[in-house]
Amino acid sequence: MNVLDHLKSYSVDDIKTIYKSNAIEAGAAMMHVSGDFNLSTLIRNSNFFGFKEACYVGIRQWDRRGAVGTHNYINLNHFRNEDDFIAYVRSNDYTLIGVENNIPAYSNKTYSVYDKGVFNVKKPMFVFGEERAGLSTHMLDNCDMIFTIPAFGSVRSLNVGTASGIIMSMYRMN
Repeated sequence: MNVLDHLKSYSVDDIKTIYKSNAIEAGAAMMHVSGDFNLSTLIRNSNFFGFKEACYVGIRQWDRRGAVGTHNYINLNHFRNEDDFIAYVRSNDYTLIGVENNIPAYSNKTYSVYDKGVFNVKKPMFVFGEERAGLSTHMLDNCDMIFTIPAFGSVRSLNVGTASGIIMSMYRMN
């Protein structure tokens, strides 16, 4: 059981109740095309940083083993397509924030995560693209903001699991 020591004697339902009472109004989502371990890591990160929910968009089932049970405690939503996810985000008053690199066409709403004040966002839903394809044009068009994580080495991107951990940690530190 991958829970804090003081929760080990509690039931799954009790842990879920405690988790919900301490979670912040924030969510993270992944466009799920491939990469079960990235999705599992995003769910684990969402739980670790106390986000209210995690979402994934796509038609594939995912291998839950990588989540090490953390999906049992957080509100996990599945959407079969982008439009259903976007409708959910809007109906729940989230600020939809895409996390993507290499998108010059969206420079009017793109910010570096190192920009001062960028994380002063009420009720964010961070959405991460699948590694090969990134976020679709449709998703980017519907984002209120787009955050980038600047690279300082020779690779052009991070995997979703790593990127989601950086974003969630920086949001919580704000």
